[in-house]
Amino acid sequence: MNAWVVAGDVVTSRRFVDRAVLLDGLDTCLAAVNAATDPVVALHRVDEDAFGGVFATLDEVLLATVRLRIVTDDLVLATVDDEDEPVDVRLGLADLADDATDGMAGPAWERATIARAAAQDLPSRPKWPPSLRTVVADDAERAPLVNAYLVLQDQLLARMDARDRRALVGLLDGERQVDIAEAIGVTQPAVARRVRDRGALAITRALRVLADGA
Repeated sequence: MNAWVVAGDVVTSRRFVDRAVLLDGLDTCLAAVNAATDPVVALHRVDEDAFGGVFATLDEVLLATVRLRIVTDDLVLATVDDEDEPVDVRLGLADLADDATDGMAGPAWERATIARAAAQDLPSRPKWPPSLRTVVADDAERAPLVNAYLVLQDQLLARMDARDRRALVGLLDGERQVDIAEAIGVTQPAVARRVRDRGALAITRALRVLADGA
């Protein structure tokens, strides 16, 4: 089965004060990504704040990971530091290859969870950017190329503000710039400059290049 598994969890989830609100909000976010994509196995929680799903192709799972990184922007919760912070997620990806399971058990899931652990460990190392949140399993199809893209994608996402990220979603959804402008409260020329200068167009184009090369 030529499909891709994604395994994710919430970054520093124990910092959020209300666990029930966090998990309910995460369920809502996963449902929103499912509605915007076409998963083979819908994204769902598997254990507390850990979640997973399966997508048919590399480009579909990469599109889902971008949406997963952005969808929690509006999930802003109280932390133990008496500050409100948006929830962030980290993700591990693996291809099913010869795995005969549906992807939510067996070798592919294990490889995806190992990749997710790498997404937790690598940002703390001096030679890796702290913005890294998404890693593909080392033995996955086209892993070096995709991991190189993900390092840059996550860095661009970390530098975007809420309007930039909303504009990126608009590009992924095929919205007209004038509609994106209305949604984020700026002019159409301002949107054109924003998506070109702040990374949204670069991510959208890179995803298309990867999809065309699959």
